[in-house]
Amino acid sequence: MSKKEKIIEVAKQLFRTKGYHETAIQDILEQSKVSKGTFYNYFSSKSQLILYIIQKVDAKVEEQQNMLLQEGNLYDKQIFYSQLRVKHSIYGTEKISELYNISLGENDEGLQKYMAESHYKELNWLAERLIEVYGNEIVESAMDLSTHFIGGLGYQFRYSDQMKLNINSSDILDYNILRLEKNIEITKRTNQILFPYKSPNAVDNQEKAKSKIQRLLNKVINDYEFSQEEKEIISFILDETQNSYIRWGVCEGAIRQLKILSSSQSSYEHLFNEVFNIIKKQKNI
Repeated sequence: MSKKEKIIEVAKQLFRTKGYHETAIQDILEQSKVSKGTFYNYFSSKSQLILYIIQKVDAKVEEQQNMLLQEGNLYDKQIFYSQLRVKHSIYGTEKISELYNISLGENDEGLQKYMAESHYKELNWLAERLIEVYGNEIVESAMDLSTHFIGGLGYQFRYSDQMKLNINSSDILDYNILRLEKNIEITKRTNQILFPYKSPNAVDNQEKAKSKIQRLLNKVINDYEFSQEEKEIISFILDETQNSYIRWGVCEGAIRQLKILSSSQSSYEHLFNEVFNIIKKQKNI
């Protein structure tokens, strides 16, 4: 075992038995039998040590989840459920859940950045897997389902720990998987959506689409040849593309009306067709 591995194993043991805040770097040095210089050669602080431990565990979770897909069908519910159980199992074996919660309160920029990115990555992974397993009819509700599942699961684990309830953690997970199935059934019967789902690529593409629409329409909004009504429609579309949640369907109706009103101005026909195609593509994502 290398010195770095020794530091990590000793630290994990001390965090479990003594507690993170009660464990000083000096305690880790004494039990791992390394010098202070050696410790700081690998980690600038206890927070950075936490970050490394969590990153290694998360990488292990991702590796095993991917292995399950290689061995089974992407659309198989049981494979999906097994993937959900992987993180629960590894976090339990590594006894890292408490450390994960402690990290949320650490004043370390690198750790906080990783935790925020990791949280979003987990939510998005679950949303994408839900779409793959349950079909495109739940696309827009996928993030609602993802946040509901992960948020509820986390609070139930914490509540069980705080109240010292004698409940098997795997039973809590299985209960939430069952509730997830019920929520999907409800989702298919209602149009209520809190967080419309957008994949990371879709978000990037939307930013590019917004930028291009604004560039094209800003070229022509002040043209004296347009009527007041036409200018109002152009302004409406420009205003709409400034919003964090863009009503692409409404924009499509607006650009259709603009195309009709300006049909006599053939010089702008190509420009408005380009804007129309961008909007329609975003609406269908």
